[in-house]
Amino acid sequence: MIKKILILTLFLLTSHLSAKEILTIGTYDSFSSEWGPGPEIENRFEEICNCDVQYVATNQAGSLNSNIFQKGKDILLGIEVNDFDEKETLYWAKYDYGYFSFIYNNEKIKNPPNSFEQLASNNDLKIVVQDPRTSPVGLGLLRWMKQIYSDQFIEEFKLINDQIVTYTPGWSEAYGMFLDNKADLVLSYSTSPFYHYEYEDDYKYEALIFEEGHLITEEIVLVNKDASNFDLAKSFIDFMLTEDIQKIISSRNIMYPVNSNAVPEKMNKLNKPKRLETKNYNTQDLISEWLQASVN
Repeated sequence: MIKKILILTLFLLTSHLSAKEILTIGTYDSFSSEWGPGPEIENRFEEICNCDVQYVATNQAGSLNSNIFQKGKDILLGIEVNDFDEKETLYWAKYDYGYFSFIYNNEKIKNPPNSFEQLASNNDLKIVVQDPRTSPVGLGLLRWMKQIYSDQFIEEFKLINDQIVTYTPGWSEAYGMFLDNKADLVLSYSTSPFYHYEYEDDYKYEALIFEEGHLITEEIVLVNKDASNFDLAKSFIDFMLTEDIQKIISSRNIMYPVNSNAVPEKMNKLNKPKRLETKNYNTQDLISEWLQASVN
């Protein structure tokens, strides 16, 4: 009997000492997918943290901000900089950035538009865009055009809307339609051609560079207010900013890293748009104006 008690005590003690703390990270699906940066970052962090990193992914990045999705997460990764309140966040950092842009195939479009005005006047071009209610990319287009056109936003968006074949829930669906030749242009990022250059040795995809300038988007990783272990979550964020991890993020997430030393060679060769300074707009008001402009 005493031997059984000793064995049980030793088992419980060993189990307690060897138990790894779970770090739950809420993010979007392309980050945590097998081709995204998530798996390699997970493996590297687990080598030093004695913890178990677990991603919980959504295919609609806009839902990262919802109270339902945030519940039970230690870290939220991929929130757009305009969609979080710094004052209510204990610890956060920007980890990458990009510029909203339309991507086209230079073998099919020989004289691409270089402004929103030229785009709106070219009725032959079919565009696929993400739904701004579910996608930060789609919402980015509204912010971009609102900044340029201000009070004329609804009228100008109506012109573009006539060329939009559909609004998809997220980025992956839209880009997939573009690659399947169901649209001539897709709303994405100016860095998107880097993927085709780097991994497919394919140089036919390019970003439209508009003379009005492009709206920057910056992605945030933050410690959730309900995190079970603040110190562990904070150390993961610090880890995301190290140069080696920044290289993984830029090459796999296809965005500019915040560490300029981590930019891949072929990404450095891309045309970088003129940056528009970000302005804050009420999201619900923008959505309401978009609905007015998009109803046929």
